[in-house]
Amino acid sequence: MICPNDSAEMHQVRITSHYGQPIVLEQCGKCGGIWFDESELFVAKQGEAEKIELLDAEGLRNTAKLENATLCCPRDQATLFRFADKHFPNDIVLERCPLCRGIWLNRGEFTNYQRFRQELRQPKERSSEDGKLEEKINQLVTSYQAGESTAVLGKLGRFLSTPVDDGEALPPDTDQGPPVAANAANLVMSLLMTILRLFILR
Repeated sequence: MICPNDSAEMHQVRITSHYGQPIVLEQCGKCGGIWFDESELFVAKQGEAEKIELLDAEGLRNTAKLENATLCCPRDQATLFRFADKHFPNDIVLERCPLCRGIWLNRGEFTNYQRFRQELRQPKERSSEDGKLEEKINQLVTSYQAGESTAVLGKLGRFLSTPVDDGEALPPDTDQGPPVAANAANLVMSLLMTILRLFILR
């Protein structure tokens, strides 16, 4: 297989998938770029990038610029296009084939991609806004347990009718202070659905 970046001959390298199955990739010995057939990138086991990008430890740890402005798929010669995804940082460049859906990663990008995935798995720190949100949920539960079901149901109704894009996790109220950011909306929905079930099963 010929490298789409510098037309050098690529060689096979082996990595492991999440399920322990072997994956055979093609890597250019000159520029260090790697070709992934469809879905191979996304099923690669965490940490596999370091195994094959240690061929030139100093060079391959730093991403390199593409030599050719237009890359062609090494499988079917179709023009590769920039794979854009809002869940990927801008500094990870993925070139994808529209026909076979293979992906080309330039030198060091496989390592960057797996590092990015690992960071996503790290537990996020609780913000002060999360604490405020949890406090308000606890107040709703306490109000419900104290028999103030009508008031609690009204607040839940206002929340459920508020568009998520407004950036608020609870509807604004005169006694609630500034709105809470919507980054904890999943937590809110889980807790509020629990409260709603209490109303239904009452």
